[in-house]
Amino acid sequence: MPLQKKNLHRFLLPVLGFSLFQRGLMPEKIAESHTRQDHEEPESSRIRCPLCKWRPEASSRWQCDDCGNPEFFFGGCGAVWNTFDTHGLCPGCGHQWRWTGCLDCHQWSPHEDWYTKEAD
Repeated sequence: MPLQKKNLHRFLLPVLGFSLFQRGLMPEKIAESHTRQDHEEPESSRIRCPLCKWRPEASSRWQCDDCGNPEFFFGGCGAVWNTFDTHGLCPGCGHQWRWTGCLDCHQWSPHEDWYTKEAD
């Protein structure tokens, strides 16, 4: 009997550890931890397209979809959200978008390039 308990523990401990690890990586928890906090100055005043200088509004939305050049991401979940609320992290599948398409000029730029330090 002690041998069976030992074998059972060998099996259950890794399963339990793996399960806890997977729960810690759930996309909604990741997105919540990266969601923008309220600041004195609106965050959108420091966000603009690096190519055409268009500024997204709080109501602007992007969609997580399959994308060839430049992101090369296939497996989009279809979630629709303001990409700057989560710093480019999809709240549906947890994909971290490195590139963001401008809704005005329709060109792609690295997501980090959209953030400016000064409010123009």
